[in-house]
Amino acid sequence: MNKNAKIINYGLLVWLIPSLITVILGSFIAAMNIFEIVSALAIAVTVIVFSYFYFRGITKNFIKEGVLIGIIWLIINIVLDIILILLGISQLTLTNYAMYVAPLYVIIPAITSGLGLYMNQRVNDAN
Repeated sequence: MNKNAKIINYGLLVWLIPSLITVILGSFIAAMNIFEIVSALAIAVTVIVFSYFYFRGITKNFIKEGVLIGIIWLIINIVLDIILILLGISQLTLTNYAMYVAPLYVIIPAITSGLGLYMNQRVNDAN
């Protein structure tokens, strides 16, 4: 799979997996008032896993790659969520989405950029 296909496919999975987790556990986590915690954890774990898979094929420009995938994955998540809201599939309003869900996605570029910095340092230390 080429690099661009990986970025898009992994980005879709970074959106899909946490979305499925929160839908499946929806009533349980809503009743316990832990939606944001479960969502953030699902996003973080998914981003870490797919960042690992992505960085396995990268040999240089780690910081640039980390920032790039973080921004693209962030955009994918927001666009897909907004599509679901506009289609009426999601029960969130755009206002509630902007206040409670969208801020959780800041974790995506934070993780990917951090991993890019780590990989860059690791390679520099090896040389």
